[in-house]
Amino acid sequence: MDERLAKTLEAIRQSGADWAILSSPDAVAYASGHIVPIETGPSPFRGGPSLALIGPNGECGLVCTNIEGGSASRANEIACYVGFPFDQSADVFANYVDAATSLARRMGVSGTIAIERRFHPHSLSDLTAALPLVEIEPALARARAVKTAEEIERLRTAARAASAGQRAFYAATRPGRTELAVFADIRLAIETEAGERVPFTGDFMSGGERTSALMGWPGNRVLRPGDSLVSDLAPRIGGYWGDSCASAVIGEPSPQYRRLFETVQSALALAVAEVRPGLAVAELDRMLVARVTRDGYAYLHHSGHSIGTSVHEWPRLVQSEPAVLEPDMVIMVEPHGHDADRAGVRLEWMLRVTATGCEVLTDFEHQPSIPF
Repeated sequence: MDERLAKTLEAIRQSGADWAILSSPDAVAYASGHIVPIETGPSPFRGGPSLALIGPNGECGLVCTNIEGGSASRANEIACYVGFPFDQSADVFANYVDAATSLARRMGVSGTIAIERRFHPHSLSDLTAALPLVEIEPALARARAVKTAEEIERLRTAARAASAGQRAFYAATRPGRTELAVFADIRLAIETEAGERVPFTGDFMSGGERTSALMGWPGNRVLRPGDSLVSDLAPRIGGYWGDSCASAVIGEPSPQYRRLFETVQSALALAVAEVRPGLAVAELDRMLVARVTRDGYAYLHHSGHSIGTSVHEWPRLVQSEPAVLEPDMVIMVEPHGHDADRAGVRLEWMLRVTATGCEVLTDFEHQPSIPF
């Protein structure tokens, strides 16, 4: 049995359930291996979210539309309904409900059902009306936090693609280009590294006012000498997310910017030195905040998050989080600093917690300036 399916079974048991019906794209990918297309949002050819039905003995069923039916998965039962007919009309919603209902009956879904309350579709209410429902998300989040060897390799691949994007950021940025033009080169580099079209999220901002914000997509703003930039890149490859964030100035940084950059960079170096099994997440966040704020800068961002089939997984690196780090957790560490003249710096790497410390999975170096 795949380790991720075994961990899902344990989460079902910990939730007090017999079966699980999973409906978020990242949980479906984790438990069943089926990668749900996400880049264009909810598809008009789906009657509802793709589903993974997980049974007490490792049974794995999948409900998906016919346009997803050919993709690989670990499911041993697949109900593929007509969502995209080319020669006839179709009641996509009815087809979806029928497929889910028939698969559940065929697999013998019964007893207490674990669901993701935030994602479970109302259309399945008749199917589960007579069955008690419990929440699986807390237990499943903890199960997913420690990665398998295969997951680590997939995350390594995604980290390399994000790093290729950051190297393109440094190479393509110059005065006179727009944010969108540079971002197009970044995306090309990421997809060339991946060898395929990939879903993508993140931020790309230029200028003091924009880089002082926490997020923002690129626009038609023309880059100028002296502009500060923030490039946060997160592609999904093979169902797993990469992530990274770089900050730099076009040309020679001012002494004030260089000092801010070096402060944030020292916080990232501190994380690499201190991350190890047994370290409390809240303590890691406290150390990074203290390192940045002692130099007089505001800290307006979380210190990071776990990553996997979702770009943001548990645990988040915040002071309210009681979790401790364990071997083979993979976390994004992204200290941030903001100064009074409205410039922001955020630097991020992907770290795998090892038996004695951590391994940096990101393969680009942060630099404060982009010469032209």
